[in-house]
Amino acid sequence: MSKTNPQRSLYTYAWDIAGRDVESVVDEVLELGLDGIKLAASYHAGKFIRPPRPGQVGGRVVFPEDGALYFEPTVSRYKALPAHPHSDPAQRRVAYDLAADGRLALSAWTILFHNSRLGEMHPELTARNAWGDGYVYSLCPMQPAVFDYGVTLATDIAQTLPWQSLTLESPGWAPFNHGYHHEFAQVRSNLWLDTMLGLCFCGACSQAAQQRGIDAAGLAGRVRNRVDGYLAANIDAAPDQAGAWLAADLYEDADLAAFIKLRQNRVTEFVSTVRAEMKPEVALYVIPTVQRPTAQTWLEGSDLAALAKVSDGVEIPFYEPNAGRVIADAVDTIRRVGDAGKVCAILRPGVPDLGDGADLGGAYHGLKALGIEAFSFYNYGMLRPDSLARLRSLA
Repeated sequence: MSKTNPQRSLYTYAWDIAGRDVESVVDEVLELGLDGIKLAASYHAGKFIRPPRPGQVGGRVVFPEDGALYFEPTVSRYKALPAHPHSDPAQRRVAYDLAADGRLALSAWTILFHNSRLGEMHPELTARNAWGDGYVYSLCPMQPAVFDYGVTLATDIAQTLPWQSLTLESPGWAPFNHGYHHEFAQVRSNLWLDTMLGLCFCGACSQAAQQRGIDAAGLAGRVRNRVDGYLAANIDAAPDQAGAWLAADLYEDADLAAFIKLRQNRVTEFVSTVRAEMKPEVALYVIPTVQRPTAQTWLEGSDLAALAKVSDGVEIPFYEPNAGRVIADAVDTIRRVGDAGKVCAILRPGVPDLGDGADLGGAYHGLKALGIEAFSFYNYGMLRPDSLARLRSLA
């Protein structure tokens, strides 16, 4: 199969297709003017509201199994971190039924290290902040066992079905402010604080830093002092102040800047390893960030230009409230990547983003004018019928 990316794909979950007639689902997607589906082959926990769909099975609110795989993995390939196939065979079957239909290009949307299930089972492999607090939802890719799990998962998926491509999400460290059950704080979030709290100083990260001449212990101590001082003060940094503090710390603290680069190198190494071990005919794309704007992707360890070089391209969630912000972000992203042909766009044609048809069309055509050719839309099961129907106008 060609490694050419489909031009217009729809993100979806297996629970929105399981139990339905797959042929009619494919008919529905094709009628929207789309030519591909990006199906979650592995996914994390969540809570999702589902508007009604023809033939839909189940209710309006879905709580997915955490860390589940939506295919039949080769369990023997997994070592320190095990594979967890979804408990419902019907949901594991969806990918095979879509492949058998064959009318849509099929991409495996693969969540990697954002996995609370495995984090709870193996707390020694989770990211740990400067105080040693573990983040159960974030496996640390500097840990060799985590790195190996990610490579095994990606390559296992790639060889299981005739996927046209894999789309890797969360190949790095989850940011501190990424959502968790019943989060509580009586301190307002800001970019500087979230960055400091999101740095991982686990044993593997500290050892890797020391091997490259970075004083990890000293850096962790400075992070503790800075954050503790802020938390003890009766202040709230405004967004521009927090951004300036972060820029100054990156400029003035050489170990901090080097530590960030170390994380980026690790994520690039991981994606490069996956690419080398996958079948060459299966394309590989990376969602490098959940950050807005995209330029902050380094917070998760992603280097846009480097990832675009070691994969077939980066898929950017242009999750913005209007077309102007989408296009501005894309201009900067293309500048950093260096090639518009290596940038694929993900748009949300409903709230909280481009819920207005004019904004959706403006964003879509504005991105095409910049040279972006491949588009995906999020998400089949969660969009209201009128939002989904707006995709027809983009053909």
